[in-house]
Amino acid sequence: MSTGLVLRLNRRLHGAALTALAACFAAGGCTPASTEINSFVDPEFADRIYSRVLIAPKYADLGDRTAIEEAFVGLLADTEAEGVPSLSILLPTRDWKDEEIFKLMAEHQIDAVLIINQTDSYQDREYVPERVDIHTDEFLTARSFRGGRRWGYGRGYYNTRVTRSGGYYVDLPRVRNELRLYDVASKKQAWFATSLTAGDSSATREEMIDSFAREAVARLTFDGLVRPLPKRSEEDEGNDDEDD
Repeated sequence: MSTGLVLRLNRRLHGAALTALAACFAAGGCTPASTEINSFVDPEFADRIYSRVLIAPKYADLGDRTAIEEAFVGLLADTEAEGVPSLSILLPTRDWKDEEIFKLMAEHQIDAVLIINQTDSYQDREYVPERVDIHTDEFLTARSFRGGRRWGYGRGYYNTRVTRSGGYYVDLPRVRNELRLYDVASKKQAWFATSLTAGDSSATREEMIDSFAREAVARLTFDGLVRPLPKRSEEDEGNDDEDD
């Protein structure tokens, strides 16, 4: 293979790699999972801010349910609201009546309930195109010091390696959820949202749940139903340092 051809191929592959990298960053930093969410706030509750939210996923699998509750509770800790996992007060081994549930929520000062329902879970199959990478290494040899008819001094020894990748299909996880936030005092639905969480072929269950919970809490905050923590000024941070 001629040196000129190798250089042209390397330039093309380098350009393709930069294009793929740019697309990766444009898509959100190449994270293992990302979530799209759309929401609607009932006008009656547009000015309502909640402080204690019961997180209640309607998931049959206790592992998934626990992981989702913990994720939402952890993320709500970064706001002025407090998340309460439903498993901590509504034991799954009991059949609850309305009066019992509302009594418990009153005792725990819960003013909103977030019901999470998985509406779909599936996999998209995607083809990974075959890719050919050409690597060329040059080594110093005695030939490097010999004069040539066209090029002056000779060049070193070239070792070219060709590697192939791709040419197969991968399964990409997809999960859709519906979220409904209820106002406990009026028992009315204050907020509704739908979400799609998409993962790459390496995304774990934990990464999918974290992406979903993070975007859902961010949307609740953006819609004004949960208040973000006030930003601390540099003066406040300086006072903390002095106290230490």
